[in-house]
Amino acid sequence: MAMTDPPPDWNDLRDVLLMAEAKSLSEAARRAGVSQSTMSRRLVAIEQGGLAVFSRDAAGALVPTALRAVRKGGVVVCAGIHMSDIPSFPYDILWGERVVRSVANLTRADGEAFLRLAPRAGVRTSTHCYR
Repeated sequence: MAMTDPPPDWNDLRDVLLMAEAKSLSEAARRAGVSQSTMSRRLVAIEQGGLAVFSRDAAGALVPTALRAVRKGGVVVCAGIHMSDIPSFPYDILWGERVVRSVANLTRADGEAFLRLAPRAGVRTSTHCYR
């Protein structure tokens, strides 16, 4: 994230948390006081901005996919409150000192620290406002 980029939209993060805690779009929408279609559009807008919020592939296959994408020595962080089982995968995608780590209780301060560190680590982010 460049210094000129706007900060993350905390409303988007609130909606993602609502969806994760509610375990359904309809319940998240009810808690937010909006319709299910509105909550669905919010999710689409968030994900079109480049953030994969929920894995829609088969039975946890996102972890092996992430391992294939991360460089040697890289870390795949699983920070989901609820996760499906991780399927077996070939050793060669873990080889190279790659790490799979489970993290609980991420805080807003953790997110802010990540956003400050991300540009130095080569992470490039962008945002798009949907109105």
